[in-house]
Amino acid sequence: MKNHIVLGILLGILSLNVAAEQYTISAKELTLNLQQRFPVARSYEGVEAEFAQPKLVIQNLDNEIEIEVKITVTYQGQNFVAEGLIVGTPSFQTVDNTLRFERPKLEEFFINQDNMTDSTEAIKVLKQTIGQTLPPIILLELDKVDISLISSEPAKFSMSPQGLVLEY
Repeated sequence: MKNHIVLGILLGILSLNVAAEQYTISAKELTLNLQQRFPVARSYEGVEAEFAQPKLVIQNLDNEIEIEVKITVTYQGQNFVAEGLIVGTPSFQTVDNTLRFERPKLEEFFINQDNMTDSTEAIKVLKQTIGQTLPPIILLELDKVDISLISSEPAKFSMSPQGLVLEY
């Protein structure tokens, strides 16, 4: 009996030593970080699109992060404003210690305000970008996050209702 108790205590101590450190970053914190990287301008066949006011949404059941954005599209001196959704799965990059979208894609957009006399061509060009891969979007530079007890790159990360969970 005494050996079983000692063995149980030793197993408990060992499990404490291998337990991972966790750090959770909320969607709000990620959004604030992301806002420093926007607006982003892109040009498609003479149509200028500015992506601004990002809001990060964590879809933990799908293991996805979505970025809601305001899109201002300008064509021939006129514009329309839309809300768009950029989707993707986050990826950790050891080279520069960042968490990013490697292959983000515009999934959909909805026009809120159309100031163009004829927006047909601009809408057509923007629709053609749906599903096409955009340049990588850095979500977080881990070197700039104050994680006082943690100095290495995360072993893994996951999504939870509370935010992005980094495990060390």
